[in-house]
Amino acid sequence: MTAENHKHDRNRDHNHDHDHGHSHSHVSSGTSERRLALSLVLNLVITLTEVAGGLLSNSLALLSDAVHNLSDASSLGVSWLASRISRMQRTPAHSFGFRRAEILASLVNTVALMGIGVFLLVEAVRKFLHPEPVVGVVMLVVAVVGLLGNLFTAWLLHADSRDSFNIRSAYLHIVMDSLSSVGVIAAALLMMVFGWTWLDPLLTLAVSLYVLWESWPLLKASIHILMQGTPEGVRVDALIAEVEAQTDVVDMHHVHLWTTDGSELFLEAHVTVCEQARSRTDELLARLSGRILEEFGIGHVTLQLEFARCVGGGCSGLDISRDK
Repeated sequence: MTAENHKHDRNRDHNHDHDHGHSHSHVSSGTSERRLALSLVLNLVITLTEVAGGLLSNSLALLSDAVHNLSDASSLGVSWLASRISRMQRTPAHSFGFRRAEILASLVNTVALMGIGVFLLVEAVRKFLHPEPVVGVVMLVVAVVGLLGNLFTAWLLHADSRDSFNIRSAYLHIVMDSLSSVGVIAAALLMMVFGWTWLDPLLTLAVSLYVLWESWPLLKASIHILMQGTPEGVRVDALIAEVEAQTDVVDMHHVHLWTTDGSELFLEAHVTVCEQARSRTDELLARLSGRILEEFGIGHVTLQLEFARCVGGGCSGLDISRDK
């Protein structure tokens, strides 16, 4: 005998009857999308300004900052599109919905950022070998403008970045660009006072290494989610122990845990129960789901109840002899 705790009305395509008991915080609201759109426009303006300033001042550091801003604009554009896609209703062809679009956007943005970091490393080495004069005044003015624009964009995205991998990757772009702008300003001042033109490629080298260092954890997290890894913060052994500690439960096996976007958690498992619970499976399922939600924050729970242990890898849920 099997029982499933889907708590879904199978005659409905988009509505859910399960009471999750908690809310997921998502940044797909209209307000967040407007912030992303405003940030996108602002970063495009900053990029054009820094490209012009970098060419006029012959500053690789300023051009690298412009490249960062261009990648920011790209990431913000992808984030905005992913945010809109993630709000689309579930369909028979996409039963989990489109929330994972945000993770895909995060992966694309992070890979692009790491590629830019490698490119800047190469350019910094080239300029070390072939130093060129830099116009510090132009470099300073444009860097200040870029810093102010980046700080404003970071402020726009800060709150939403805590709840979404998608926004977090875009926010990371902006923060790194802000730090880069600070470095460019400092280098411009020092070059104007002491004539240290070698600071330009040195700063570029430092920024590119920082980009690669900060991008790596986000890349791993995005890949982990796409590979349906166990959600961070959920211990499988503790989950199994909690379920097996409940009255009427013999054991829990074939446990699968995953997340679509880093916040919405799913659990699928088989639970062997004692014969005495056959007449109250609904009550048992409700109790198990409640404990799983309360202790681990997992709102989407599917449990298959069985009255015999799995034998030879077969878990049919049928009444079979334990001796077989």
